[in-house]
Amino acid sequence: MHYILHFLFPAVLALVFFPAMWQAAYLMMLATMLMDLDHLLAKPIFDPLRCSVGYHPLHSFYAFPAYALLLLLPALQPVAVGLLFHLFTDTVDCLWNFSHCNECYLSSRIYALRNWVKKLLGRKVAE
Repeated sequence: MHYILHFLFPAVLALVFFPAMWQAAYLMMLATMLMDLDHLLAKPIFDPLRCSVGYHPLHSFYAFPAYALLLLLPALQPVAVGLLFHLFTDTVDCLWNFSHCNECYLSSRIYALRNWVKKLLGRKVAE
């Protein structure tokens, strides 16, 4: 499912949001998979239980708003959509893994972010 979302769904997004230039938009969205090169900085490079969102530099929580700002530049909108959808797909993958590995969730940066947001909103955080 992960690879279907990474390779096929961007074609749907390109057709829906960029019909006049859907082929170019699709290729730009596919090119955003180069953001996965940041996995090469991790040790080990591949860990099937590691959530890439919040772990790798180009998948960081700081990247989300930066990629969203690219939506303001019409020429880069397909790239922005591709980057944001890539992060969405990886988040879905993380949630799938977390449903099978609670310890993975509790040690993830997503869990830490969740607790930070809860504290910010004045809600009790389970210890």
